[in-house]
Amino acid sequence: MIVGGGQAGGRLAQALVAAARPFSITLICREPHPPYQRPPLSKGVLLGTASLDDCLIWPPDDRAWKAVDLRLGVSATSIDREARRVHLEDGKSVAYDRLVLATGSRVRRLSVPGSDRGNIHCLRSVDQAQEIAKHFARGKRLMIVGGGFIGLEIAASARLRHLDITVVEASDRLLARVVPNRIASMLASRHRAEGVRLHMGAMVEEFETDVRGVAKAARLSSGEMLPCDLAVVGVGVAANVELAEAAGLATEVGVRVDASLRTSDPAIFACGDVATFWHPVFDRFVRVEAFQNAEDHARVIAGVLEGGEAVCDTVPFFWSDQYDLSLQIVGLPHLGSSTVTRQDNDGAVILFHLRADGRIVGATGLGTVGAIGRDIRLAQALIAARSYPDPAVLSDPGARLKTLLDRGTPDAPAFAVTHRSPRPAAPGL
Repeated sequence: MIVGGGQAGGRLAQALVAAARPFSITLICREPHPPYQRPPLSKGVLLGTASLDDCLIWPPDDRAWKAVDLRLGVSATSIDREARRVHLEDGKSVAYDRLVLATGSRVRRLSVPGSDRGNIHCLRSVDQAQEIAKHFARGKRLMIVGGGFIGLEIAASARLRHLDITVVEASDRLLARVVPNRIASMLASRHRAEGVRLHMGAMVEEFETDVRGVAKAARLSSGEMLPCDLAVVGVGVAANVELAEAAGLATEVGVRVDASLRTSDPAIFACGDVATFWHPVFDRFVRVEAFQNAEDHARVIAGVLEGGEAVCDTVPFFWSDQYDLSLQIVGLPHLGSSTVTRQDNDGAVILFHLRADGRIVGATGLGTVGAIGRDIRLAQALIAARSYPDPAVLSDPGARLKTLLDRGTPDAPAFAVTHRSPRPAAPGL
């Protein structure tokens, strides 16, 4: 039984249908839609170029449609671990031999006056994306609260529809908890060049409404009053751990699991955004909110349920597309104490994040996909190999990173890290 019909839960169900051994699969989906991919929500769905059908994880001819007992529009309310049953909000209960929690995360909401108005939105589901898209008209004044990934992707999409856009960010820069200042500054410059106004170091304290109860302006902590026709709030997410906590499972920001994604109850697994899992490459528990992480977790649990000994040791990978730029992150950059910079002639930049002993633990790149994609993937391989790469090779855009892989992995660094910069802020993993 799988609770949660997002990327991780939907992909796991699909994998189990295709498995060599037979499974009886029940998938509980809180939303009224079958499992679908979320990356298109802030792009194609907002722009009206992608529909729900385009986003579905299971293609129309996929066997999962017939092989999975798909329960739509219903939530799980409690887990009876002793009886191995999950109780649902419709009064029914379902027995399980193995249970997988793929309950994902939810958006954090503003609690300021006026934030409950109908033209104040958040973006987490396809229904929300389609509702926001209805208001994407030329000249409309859009306020985005939060300068994180989702807010900036929405801004980039909205500019293609010629909306008037203001981003309000509480920190003194964009993506403060996720990327180094140099990358954040490059992104900020690009958004400003596209006509997006950025208000840093300010918070929305109140949305003022007209006589119809529609929010028409936001009052900031700086004292400014900014007009808006609609607003989208993107100030982070929180893992949906309540079901697991009520069942007595161990939690640590997310549901705590081992490298094979088993919880403190060996009959229950957790995956995707909700899982805080032991990562053998980094020797620590991590929680990763990313598309690729959900895919990897589905693969691992499918392997374990088929009788294997799979573990999740894939180096995390995340990307964000804004305009013609691709922001790509691999590993856990916040574990680094120094960075080595690699810059191409066309302006693309990759920052390699190294520990004090020279081991590479992350990389952050910004540029076109063609300019950074190959080296980011090679950095991911270096991280997986626990490598201590030569900083001179990392910084030289003419050097091939593959040569570092070909050298193998030394037991200890053979050279000092000479290219240092301040440690970047830790991301919310």
